[in-house]
Amino acid sequence: MAFSAFLFDMDGVIVDTQEAVTAFWEKLASAHTVTLTQADYADHIHGCLANHTLDALFSFLSPEQRKDVLSDMVAYETDFTYRAIPGVLPFIEKLGHCGVPMALVTAGARWKVDTVIGQLGLETAFDVQITFESIKQGKPHPECYLLAAEALGQAPESCIVFEDSVAGTQSGVASGAFCVGVRPAEIAQALIDVGAKTVIPDFTRVRIEENGDNLDLWLDEETCVPIGQSGQPAS
Repeated sequence: MAFSAFLFDMDGVIVDTQEAVTAFWEKLASAHTVTLTQADYADHIHGCLANHTLDALFSFLSPEQRKDVLSDMVAYETDFTYRAIPGVLPFIEKLGHCGVPMALVTAGARWKVDTVIGQLGLETAFDVQITFESIKQGKPHPECYLLAAEALGQAPESCIVFEDSVAGTQSGVASGAFCVGVRPAEIAQALIDVGAKTVIPDFTRVRIEENGDNLDLWLDEETCVPIGQSGQPAS
């Protein structure tokens, strides 16, 4: 099976937001004497819409309090200085040079996407951007990845998805895409358990190599995936 397009989640895949996201929700939890568990982060925070997190973990907040939380989040994340996941920027640049179609697929709102891509210089990197405003159902529902594949003119089964969260991986897998997890080794199993084909710690060892008229994607020293040159499926 050869693949012809790449779909990237944003938080945890393109930018390292683990610490920032954790700090924001821990501060809110502390203010309301709520204890957040690892399962809470996996199931209701990372890769999930903020409204889902509030519904699942802070349902006691009044409408006005929810509004204040969302407003605080915008201010917090707009002022944040984003750091790229190691190796991801040269990898995206290489894919662009090779003419491979790419989409950014995130539960983040447009304002956050604009902040991130502006800081990292990715304004022209993606052919398609799917954001919070584009979807009706958040991850783990596959809608976002199905929309991205359709917008690129690709079958979902011909796409490779990079995801860092359980909900996001479930979304990518449900769409029919080949899902690659991006997480440290100690928590990689959680993504494998929900369908990721393999997990990489970051993009420092990921490379694209020419193979005749086609391309090979090396995820590590042993895992090679065939990619069609200029977005055309390899034979």
